[in-house]
Amino acid sequence: MPKFDSVATAVVVDHAELENLIKRYYKKKLALFIWGPTGIGKSQTVKKVARDLAKELGLEYSESIKDINNPKKFVVIDLRLSQMDPSDLRGIPVWDKETRSTVWLPPNTFPREGQGIIFFDELNLAPPLVQASAYQLILDRRLGEYVVPEGYSLIAAGNRLEDRANVFEMAAPLKNRFGHCQLNIPRVEDWTDWAVRHGIDMRIIGFLQVRRTALFSFTPNLKENAFATPRAYEHLSKLIKDIPSSDLSTIQKIAATQIGEGLASELVSFIRLKDKLKPIDYYLKNPDKCDLPDEQTEMDLVWALLTSLAEYYGSKKDTDTIRRIVKVLNRMNEEYAVFTLKLMLTVDQDFTQKMMRVPEVGKLAKKLVDFFE
Repeated sequence: MPKFDSVATAVVVDHAELENLIKRYYKKKLALFIWGPTGIGKSQTVKKVARDLAKELGLEYSESIKDINNPKKFVVIDLRLSQMDPSDLRGIPVWDKETRSTVWLPPNTFPREGQGIIFFDELNLAPPLVQASAYQLILDRRLGEYVVPEGYSLIAAGNRLEDRANVFEMAAPLKNRFGHCQLNIPRVEDWTDWAVRHGIDMRIIGFLQVRRTALFSFTPNLKENAFATPRAYEHLSKLIKDIPSSDLSTIQKIAATQIGEGLASELVSFIRLKDKLKPIDYYLKNPDKCDLPDEQTEMDLVWALLTSLAEYYGSKKDTDTIRRIVKVLNRMNEEYAVFTLKLMLTVDQDFTQKMMRVPEVGKLAKKLVDFFE
């Protein structure tokens, strides 16, 4: 349930609550401002909701400026006011011979028809004079002679003053033109669901199950330039996904560029935990009798084993390997078992079909299918 934060000055919401808010504000054509620290998914959530709305309306989602007036597209127009002058919003003055007066031609980034969201990302990075130029556009949905089409909604996002983002304090008249909420840092459980659906490197997912506070490491007095955020882990996943776990030196150096040297060292230490496990063949040749890490006292080894099993499956991708892994998983807590199957699905698009041919999967199959529906 949403709550008010004594520091945030805005109602605090999680990602699911924010999605519902954006949809309601879109349908009522009112403006919403999303506050929150960097890298936690503000922009990503706006675009996810836009994709959902496009599907509901039977339209094709687009972020291309070429589609802003296309009635068959639902378009997200990303406007960075911090890169604009006041005149960039209003347009240029042109002499009209017939009326013998000056008219303003608004920029082609403003739609004349169609449906979508005009998204003012990082709005409070813009100087006050530029922010003031947006007053009329946000409240009255018009700027001079330009009128925002009925099918478009206005959403904005920005960092807070305490996030050290060099933002400008928003004037009260501009604040009052928006509804306000603050997006909370995601819980590891919610981020994990998202990460599995989006194919994030399983070593990162496993690491964050053990080191749960490492999902977001920014503090106002932080000296290191690189720090952990959900966005940083997404980028790190892309950078290391094709690097084998045996090349720990390379993984550590790359990880340090995204999440900082301290957490990079911890990530590598987690990957190195595999050295404390017996060879994967030991578990798969004796799935009914092999010794397993204690789920109460050796949780770090449990997560290392789960990611190792999923990683091994990624190199095989056959039903016999699924059957052997599932036999191991059936001896473990169901939460761990389903988690491992989710990881296996991220490395094999045909995993679900293969899994259905393995009787040992049993009720775990339904839980996995329900997760992805």
